[in-house]
Amino acid sequence: MDFEKLEDRATEVNLARNQNMRSKAKEVEEEILRSLTENELNFPVEEDVLINKNSASFLYKNNKTYPALLEFIARILHVDIPIRIKESKFGPGGIIVVAQNKDEANKKLQECCHELQILIRGKEGHLD
Repeated sequence: MDFEKLEDRATEVNLARNQNMRSKAKEVEEEILRSLTENELNFPVEEDVLINKNSASFLYKNNKTYPALLEFIARILHVDIPIRIKESKFGPGGIIVVAQNKDEANKKLQECCHELQILIRGKEGHLD
């Protein structure tokens, strides 16, 4: 899954919506949803995890951020940013999970990504 391309496409959706190009926006939205649901959803995060008490922070690889993509996901799920899934928070600059060590953090991240993907799948074909 190419998250940089998804970020670009999410930016396109925002531009199309702002210009009242609803059919273009819907077309690109459907493409993004397919990309997010066809394969396993794994955000590109750095190997190093910052553990602080009961919190683990993941940064996106290469210091990337995904504000448009997270805004898109939040909008279709009708939630605020950061997107909260179980004991995790998905934000444009990184992901935070409740965990006490790296193994637990990676496991929870995987579980929460899976849960997020299930929620996104539920929105396919129901875009507003």
